[in-house]
Amino acid sequence: MTDSATPIADIPFKGRAPIDALLATVVERLRQDGVRVIGFLQEDDSALLGGEVGADACSTMRLRDLAGGGVMGISQDLGRFSEGCRLDSVALTEAAGRLEAALEAGADLLVVNRFGKAEADGSGLRPVIARAIADNIPVLVPVREDYAPAWANFHGGLAASLPAEAEAVLDWCQRAVRPGPQAALSSLSR
Repeated sequence: MTDSATPIADIPFKGRAPIDALLATVVERLRQDGVRVIGFLQEDDSALLGGEVGADACSTMRLRDLAGGGVMGISQDLGRFSEGCRLDSVALTEAAGRLEAALEAGADLLVVNRFGKAEADGSGLRPVIARAIADNIPVLVPVREDYAPAWANFHGGLAASLPAEAEAVLDWCQRAVRPGPQAALSSLSR
């Protein structure tokens, strides 16, 4: 489904695409328009060192809280000889709790940093995404190709799929948070 009136949208991406910079641009512009955006933007050490977010798969991942401000780590340090990086499930549960509280306070749009492994497995921020959809709060979430099948299973054909272009994403967000006559007409034509 690609209708801009759909209250949930994904941005498919491959590998280490600069999806975090795109989300930051969109969120900033929406906030300038007075949109109450909640959720998280992902940051990591590679960005602090002048690289692109996600350039180093083993960097320390952090979430910037769009509602309350502040930054929280979501990766656990397994030591310098570790061959894998691990998402900290306790920190992710805390992040979900923060989002639940932000939903309670009210929002126009939920931006989730990723639909990733935890969400594909049924945990992580998945319950918060489901709640926002149930509460009719539009949701925007990037989905790496590895998790596209789990994402499709989760949304059941209800999500619009957007190109990784700021103007297209911004257009969808503006229509989703302020549905006007065009959104109403397009939903009638389905």
